[in-house]
Amino acid sequence: MQRYHNLDFLRAFAMLLGLAVHAPIIYYYPDVALEIGIENIPEPELWVWLMLGFITSWRMPLFFLIAGFFSILVIRKRGSLSYLGDRAVRIGITLLLFAFLYDYTDGRLDFTLGHLWFLYYLLFFCMIFVFLYHFPHFNRLYSKPLSSILLLVIALCLILTTPLAGLLNNNWDTYTFLSPPERYGDIKSGNFVYYFAYFLGGTVLYTNQKIFTLIARNKPLLSIALFAIVVMVLQLFFETDFRLYLLVKGMGSLFWCLLFLGLATRMILSRNAILDWLVELSYPIYLFHLLAIIVFSGELFKAGFSQVNVILLSIAFGFVSSVIMYYLFVKFTPISWLINGYHKSYLKFNLRKV
Repeated sequence: MQRYHNLDFLRAFAMLLGLAVHAPIIYYYPDVALEIGIENIPEPELWVWLMLGFITSWRMPLFFLIAGFFSILVIRKRGSLSYLGDRAVRIGITLLLFAFLYDYTDGRLDFTLGHLWFLYYLLFFCMIFVFLYHFPHFNRLYSKPLSSILLLVIALCLILTTPLAGLLNNNWDTYTFLSPPERYGDIKSGNFVYYFAYFLGGTVLYTNQKIFTLIARNKPLLSIALFAIVVMVLQLFFETDFRLYLLVKGMGSLFWCLLFLGLATRMILSRNAILDWLVELSYPIYLFHLLAIIVFSGELFKAGFSQVNVILLSIAFGFVSSVIMYYLFVKFTPISWLINGYHKSYLKFNLRKV
């Protein structure tokens, strides 16, 4: 199967950014701080909010975009049943196992999803897409490259899904209108439409890969970068007008996704050992890192470290500790069959008869 090193890198990049998003979690979720014995914790500093706002505006849309691309790639190469079986194991069973472990750390089983909520949505997206894929009218989207007009219409639809999400969720708060689901069964219609739209957008990219080459050129890439920066600044001015804010935010999500796609296509031309290592580790690191970061950042805070030091050191500790746990508990064990898939696992059995 052809490897798309640019998309492999971006998927790993989106996963690893979870370290940066969760490193300040004790500051923006005071309840988490209370669970480790910290009361009256200060709010995040301005730079933390700016960092979180920037990353979260495009990180999950980019992840679902890439997930959609690889979904149609696997279906075309291996078929729907093989695709569903792989996703049921690597997403479904992995979600059940790790969500249970995190959920039970406090001694109670509340069926919470925690930071693994995106796997819950992704599992639904995979099943729905396989169902839709076998309808002839829907499948025509993937039979040949689309015209420029249709691609622009799809881009406009992606932009409009952001204000649509606020409307469907009936939540007009700038920071919480896309808050993730907390438990199984909690499917917010606005979130579902927003992320599924990017998933479908990624599937369209498979038969329109000319877009990668186009946006990686100098002038288009520079134009996209300028638009993304301008839109990010405009968001600060439209915070009081929520409908305009959501429209501008939708533009920003799309432009930043296109910018990173263009940059990765331009810079990641072939595989290398470091890239392969990060791609292999990104999913396990995301699964393992949260509890380590919470405990470590709490100890740093109690020791009197500043917010910037707490966050930076927690990112480093979360990465290193997750890598160690991967090599201890996953790499050479049957758990790797869940996370990496059996065919990519180090642990295999030769069942051939001698």
